[in-house]
Amino acid sequence: MDAIHIRIGQNLQRLRKQRQLSLGKVADLTGVSKGMLHQIERGDTQPTVTTVWKIATGLNISFSSLIKDDDSTISIVNRKKEPDITEDNGNCLVYVLFPFNPQTQIEIFTIVLKPKASYVSTPHNEGVLEYITVVSGEFKIMVKDDAYTLHAGDAIRFAGNVLHQYINDTNEDVVIQVVMHYPDS
Repeated sequence: MDAIHIRIGQNLQRLRKQRQLSLGKVADLTGVSKGMLHQIERGDTQPTVTTVWKIATGLNISFSSLIKDDDSTISIVNRKKEPDITEDNGNCLVYVLFPFNPQTQIEIFTIVLKPKASYVSTPHNEGVLEYITVVSGEFKIMVKDDAYTLHAGDAIRFAGNVLHQYINDTNEDVVIQVVMHYPDS
């Protein structure tokens, strides 16, 4: 992982070029001098928090988008031995793979449902979409009053703003991959 001032410079330059903005135009939008922006992009200076906020505000982007690792980097996540969260007396195991990312508006996790396990999810906020792919086993999901049975390789997408329940009626573990997409805030 690069030093934070290097990442800020790389992210600023990438965003500026994507938007086809000159350093002068970014200076006009942000109130940060052209010279300072040039130094930041080259990684020659450590910008203050105030300066990073000025740039983020002027470019209408999140603060974290300037300090995050480059999206082009490859991230490999190995599932932890212990789950991040458990439900149903340890019969529903949740492993966070990629926590919420404000740029993509998604988070990704794996859920293991032990035999005969069940998990009821309260409705999420309006606009939240849930995408589930069954990795192994036979998975049953109740969305409102409708039941759907899915097998390994099957997938379902639904609006998460309704009561829904994950169910494993079998005698084997069920593994599902869940992608949550949140609407722009």
